[in-house]
Amino acid sequence: MTELLAARRSRLWQLVAPADLAAWVFADPVPAPLDPSPADTPTDWADGLDEAGRAAWALAGWVARLVVPEAATTVGKHWLLSRLDDTRPAKLRLTVGVLEILGLYESGEEVWLRVHGWLIGLALEAGALDLAEWERRGIGLEDDRTKTLAEEKFLLRCPDLETAFWLLRQPPVIAGLRLLSCWVAAGPFSFEGRYRPEVVGRAWQASASLSGGVATSERGFDRPYAGATVTADLPAQRSFDAPAYRAGVREHDELCRLMIARLAASGLSAGAGLSGVDVDLAWRDADGRQFVAEVKSITDANHAEQLRLGLGQVLEYRHRLRVAGLPVNPVLLVRRLPDPAWRQVCAENGVVLLAADDDLGGTPFAVSPVEPVEFGDRRS
Repeated sequence: MTELLAARRSRLWQLVAPADLAAWVFADPVPAPLDPSPADTPTDWADGLDEAGRAAWALAGWVARLVVPEAATTVGKHWLLSRLDDTRPAKLRLTVGVLEILGLYESGEEVWLRVHGWLIGLALEAGALDLAEWERRGIGLEDDRTKTLAEEKFLLRCPDLETAFWLLRQPPVIAGLRLLSCWVAAGPFSFEGRYRPEVVGRAWQASASLSGGVATSERGFDRPYAGATVTADLPAQRSFDAPAYRAGVREHDELCRLMIARLAASGLSAGAGLSGVDVDLAWRDADGRQFVAEVKSITDANHAEQLRLGLGQVLEYRHRLRVAGLPVNPVLLVRRLPDPAWRQVCAENGVVLLAADDDLGGTPFAVSPVEPVEFGDRRS
């Protein structure tokens, strides 16, 4: 590969040697540092974008930082990011050399990637990629029809952003993207006049939310669960019920440990926090789907208030993580459920509500994603 790259005439060799670049193709998939940024960008640039739009911009910037060689110093010279607003919805496009490496709609409806076919072929032969799983997730693998390296690359199509993030956690896919990007980055680049620093700057800034998100999602949590403690000296206020507070903390801790134990019985590891969001519990299931849980202690007197609070918290977690480009399935866990109507309330908002006293027959918590209930053409 070093000899292959060295045969290309390129200004890129003023910054990095072909041998170093060949080694980078197979190195750990760590994105380029955020600092220095290619352009200054106002912090309110994303005002008006919905969650999918923010996540799409974050993905575009993160891929650029991950697969373009020397991304910060070669922008506008070897690559650029474009926003095409003459399409509906608007399209984001990452162009390296003369080739579009990444394309996606701002709505997050579809993502397509071009990868070097040689590495993908080797990975398939070695069993490092599972095409049956790709098919189940709706990922298409096609021979690419563009002229550049026509017989040496594949086009990968993903139906949505969540699937694209899953695909980009596969090391052979990253290596295939990097190899193709190295090859075309070392060739001609005739689009310098189209470079818009503000577009690259926006995506670069948006990708900051993914610096820990995609990496930590491999195990599904930020840190091991450490439990909760209550200090001996509690506030001496007339309105503060210290025994009730201590009981609530104990119940919260017991529920967390029960959930962790039942997930462990299925071979799953759970911990606390995810991508900097302070969720009570987080884990990934055997299919790689990400879950986060809010745990609430309740009594007959406060169950409605606690469930309202817990539902609001877990919906906030889901929003913040989706903006960060990490779609999750939210779970609300309580000891018992005095009012069964709350199951439907949660289901209508795409939240799984679990009670520890459910008749689970000794089996571990079987948590499945819940789709929001449809009301006409709009989802709640």
